[in-house]
Amino acid sequence: MLNNIPQIVTPISHQFENEVFAREIIAVSDCLEVRERSLESEWPNQHLFHIDIDLTHKWDDNLKEYLKNAFIKKPDLKLVTLQATRCCKGEKLLDGIFQLNGKVYTRDEMLDYSMENTQWIRNILGSKVLIGLENNNYYPTPAYDIITDGDFIAKVLEKNNLFLLLDIAHAMVTAHNKKISYNQYIATLPLDKLIQLHICQPELPEGGIARDTHNEPNDEMYLEVIRLIEKYPAIKYLTIEYYRDKDILIDSIKKLRQLIS
Repeated sequence: MLNNIPQIVTPISHQFENEVFAREIIAVSDCLEVRERSLESEWPNQHLFHIDIDLTHKWDDNLKEYLKNAFIKKPDLKLVTLQATRCCKGEKLLDGIFQLNGKVYTRDEMLDYSMENTQWIRNILGSKVLIGLENNNYYPTPAYDIITDGDFIAKVLEKNNLFLLLDIAHAMVTAHNKKISYNQYIATLPLDKLIQLHICQPELPEGGIARDTHNEPNDEMYLEVIRLIEKYPAIKYLTIEYYRDKDILIDSIKKLRQLIS
């Protein structure tokens, strides 16, 4: 039995549009993770908010107003996590992969923007709401330069006193696409700052590009989750990112619950 039992936090996905499904999922979860698509949701215990916005980009007044209004709608937050998805301003996608587009940010610019944005969030939310950064997956285009480097992620966390949301599938995809081992890659990440795990199974084809396909976690993934919890007891939250079949999601949550308790 683990000495610390993290909470199981489930994203409010399209599954929650069916009230019966939502209640079944909530019944096996400890609390919920808000996404931008679920800002209008009024289900209870919305304690986490994962935002698909780059902490490391320049934020304009419109984006800040959007975030401020989003935070107002969610008064019970305990942890807000953001992303660092690409090193350029543009959002050009080709087959689901970012391409270099628009202004290209330097490492120092992204660090500076992360500091400006983190301070702005803290001014809005106060000191009681924790802030974290999720590691992104690496694909072999220049748009992913810098942002998946462990030393850069560590520096962003250090400069802003942030926590790490480790997306295990993202780390596996990054390692595969950089042609290094998973253990070699995560050793570069600031795992001493771990607070949350995102859990799902990626596709890692031999000789091909790995992708984060949000498949049902397999036994190997569950073993890695337990290993991380045992090694880093400060982890507070576990989130299964599987969205296709409600019954498979519920079974996965129950299996995770059994493993940790």
